Amino acid sequence: MFNKLKDFIDKRMTLIKLIFVFSVLIFVVRQLAKIIREVNGEQFKTVLASQSQSSLLIMLIVGFISILPMLVYDYSIIQFLPGKFSPGYIVRSGWIVNTFTNLLGFGGLLGASLRANFYGKNASRKQILYAISKVALFLISGLSLLCFVSLIMIFGFGIGTPLAQYWIWLVGGAIYFPGVLIFTKLNNSQFFSDLTTKQELIMTGGSFMEWGSALGFFILIGYLMKLPIDFSLVIPIFVVANVAGVVSMIPGGLGSFDIFVIIGLGFIGVARSDALVWILLYRLFYYLLPFIVGTILFVHDTGSKFNTYLDDIPRHLVKRAAQIFLTGFMYFSGLM
Repeated sequence: MFNKLKDFIDKRMTLIKLIFVFSVLIFVVRQLAKIIREVNGEQFKTVLASQSQSSLLIMLIVGFISILPMLVYDYSIIQFLPGKFSPGYIVRSGWIVNTFTNLLGFGGLLGASLRANFYGKNASRKQILYAISKVALFLISGLSLLCFVSLIMIFGFGIGTPLAQYWIWLVGGAIYFPGVLIFTKLNNSQFFSDLTTKQELIMTGGSFMEWGSALGFFILIGYLMKLPIDFSLVIPIFVVANVAGVVSMIPGGLGSFDIFVIIGLGFIGVARSDALVWILLYRLFYYLLPFIVGTILFVHDTGSKFNTYLDDIPRHLVKRAAQIFLTGFMYFSGLM
């Protein structure tokens, strides 16, 4: 009976995931619509327009710096694969993969496909799959550690007690990392044969820096907005919201993250219009602008590969077209 049920679920797992994601998405859209209807539009515009150019410049620089810890995943992946890659290639490829995955997600499929494309030249499909899967296990280990920090803050020091009602989210997130650590140590399969304790610590450290950088950047935005609040209270709010975002499986936690942040910030006295601007600036400088840079790098990389594949013909065509255009422009300029 149990085996039949398991087979039934396995065969329909994709459908079940889709139903779950769409159910969450419908709930999120309805809640966001309700929140937005309650926001004062003029107040929202005023808060957004009040941000100084220097503050926006700081957000731009720090937002880009906050992406860098994710490159640890790319440096970790190549340790499991044959072939050598230059630091510049890893940074460029890692930036593309991580900014695309941040914004678009697709349940990790996009990130896996891009990494296979960038790092799988000399590797078999099995080697690529194993390498990506090992790193994927540790992607949210840093968030798991932040769940521990949040639990200690709330129940140990009484910081952010209104969020105590979400303890189940934090406990669920907190047990992930020790669970993965125990699983990898007790499992003697070939899959984990080349996964050393040092590599686990490096990936966990990278993940902690990733989530910690995102948290620090989020708090910095609130500080630059000059909001009169205790910013230590933002830590458990941000962590709970990200756990909700991960569980929802929606790219970037879009919607589910926003709802929890708006509700949480409301607990500590932040107006909804201020909270929306805060989230908007975070989405802009941490997700959208780095993604645009990643897109430019991706187009350049794809164009170079396409040009090489066609024996430099596209480059010569573009060069020739530019010469014809310039000659024609000078000719008609002379006539006029």
